[in-house]
Amino acid sequence: MTIDTSLTLADDGLRLSESVYESLLEAILTGKLAAGQPVSELALTRRLGVSRTPVHEAVRQLIHDGLVVQQANCRPVVAQYSSEAIHEVFEMRKILEGESAYRAALLIDRVTLSSLRQVADRLGEANRGKAWIRRWADFDERFHADIAACCGLDRLAQDVGRYRRLHRFFNRVHTTCEVLNQALAEHVAILDALERRDPDKARAAMVNHIQQWQKYFVQQIETEA
Repeated sequence: MTIDTSLTLADDGLRLSESVYESLLEAILTGKLAAGQPVSELALTRRLGVSRTPVHEAVRQLIHDGLVVQQANCRPVVAQYSSEAIHEVFEMRKILEGESAYRAALLIDRVTLSSLRQVADRLGEANRGKAWIRRWADFDERFHADIAACCGLDRLAQDVGRYRRLHRFFNRVHTTCEVLNQALAEHVAILDALERRDPDKARAAMVNHIQQWQKYFVQQIETEA
């Protein structure tokens, strides 16, 4: 397997398998790993300088996410990546995170809500720039993770995290301060519903938020195609 020499481990304080996953995810989404290209775990361990186990776990996750495919008795290969696939990921996010927001409205604690509100307020007041986008990406991860963690169902929270991995990558490379102002306002609307303990409005606000970004990211992918 030929891998672009710029392929390196993600460095975001993640577990090793998650860092390998994000590195491979970025390589697939940027075309460094092309559709139909074989995925050799041995070659990846050598290129990334890690053991076989985290690479194996990362490849298994990519297969589960539909970004790598493997037929019986065949080596896994990179799947055809398309805007339709991204659309489907966001459809799943609407189902999962709409439900997690609904449940969290009844269960989330005031300390978590207050902490999220404080960070949102600070972001709203801060100067915009590249550093702000990084701060936004960190807050976005925490925001969705905290809501999922408070939904009362561990399996639901785990699935929310799995489907958000693609979004984490897009947050870093496909967004601007201008469009993220809209996202921040959508987060505030979700917080408002959670603070009012209104599960229906929390679900609706979350689904609307994800739907807006579904449209945005699908358009970005189609423009780059």
